[in-house]
Amino acid sequence: MNNYIQPYQFVSIKQKSEQLSNVYKSVNDLKTIDTFQAITYDHISQLFSEKHSEIEEFTNIIMNKRISRAQVEKVLFGLKSYVIPFEMPSSKQLEKLFKKTKKLKQPDWESIDLKESSYIGWNDSGKQKKFIIMYENGILTGVSGDLSPTIKPGICSICKKESNVSMFLSTTKSKGDGTYTKNGNYICHDSQRCNQQLDQLDGLYDFIHTVKAK
Repeated sequence: MNNYIQPYQFVSIKQKSEQLSNVYKSVNDLKTIDTFQAITYDHISQLFSEKHSEIEEFTNIIMNKRISRAQVEKVLFGLKSYVIPFEMPSSKQLEKLFKKTKKLKQPDWESIDLKESSYIGWNDSGKQKKFIIMYENGILTGVSGDLSPTIKPGICSICKKESNVSMFLSTTKSKGDGTYTKNGNYICHDSQRCNQQLDQLDGLYDFIHTVKAK
């Protein structure tokens, strides 16, 4: 079996499928349902540059107006077997990535769904720090920064969704004059929740590049 679905693509499919399921339950007008079906079909089709029979089969199944929520969850579970999981780095890789951090707190890997994770973020409440890792062009990269303990409703700059957010600030040193600059923005306090809402990667890349800017 070839895995070819990225976590963010699966999250997007899952969101659209659940929305369509809710429309089936709450809307009686057939034209409205047909419109939502067309939107859902086009959205899922455009996520992939190549056609995959499993995606076509899944999409055809959820086009059934009588499909139940339980059946949607069942076919989503089957589709998840094609997701490429986030590649878990070793403890030594993380320590090398964040070599300036003494006694680096490791992620709680057992609680993380790697098939719904486009990045990994974890909090060290004792140090009021947040660590974020991701792969860019196949290379592991990461940022760390101060995470405000204040949590408030807002828009996350990574997933672009309304969430409970905190201010993340990363300090970088300029190569020119040796001065320090702080860059950051509001992001989801809970990175697992963020990944569950992350249906495209533009915000993630923009955020990482912004906080690493010198």
